[in-house]
Amino acid sequence: MRGLVVGRFQPLHGGHVQLIRQALDGCGSVVVAVGSSTEPPSLRNPFTFEERRAMLDAAFPKIQVVGVPDLNDDARWAAHCLALTGPVDRAYGNDPHSLDLLAAAGVRTVSSGLVRRSAWEGSHVRELLANGDPAWRQRVPPAVVGLLDEWDAPGRLRKLAQAS
Repeated sequence: MRGLVVGRFQPLHGGHVQLIRQALDGCGSVVVAVGSSTEPPSLRNPFTFEERRAMLDAAFPKIQVVGVPDLNDDARWAAHCLALTGPVDRAYGNDPHSLDLLAAAGVRTVSSGLVRRSAWEGSHVRELLANGDPAWRQRVPPAVVGLLDEWDAPGRLRKLAQAS
């Protein structure tokens, strides 16, 4: 069985890790669809697709990672996503809108429920990074900490926050 996990992964954090593990446990084979893959850098989307792929590869070396550019067209989104990822048996996630679109396309969906949302929410992790608060280090996988340090993610987020 093949599972699908859809997200922006800005950055990959503990909630994403739990979701991907659930998909791996349920399906064995998982493809991760990285949304907003061609968006220009912003405070909401500070990391490139290549950087997000590197985060996912560091934490989960055996999963397939596919970039999914935004369409801003709900009627075509699920077919667009599935054309890029290939067929899947189940889609895992916590975004009701994405799951509804995939379900309408005939994909069985699994909503895992948010785990430690207040600590692991992506916007909160980005805020910690921008503020130079080292607490972000406990919210991302250890393999991702090194990448974010290498890319000076706190400095990048500070610059993006100042520009917005």
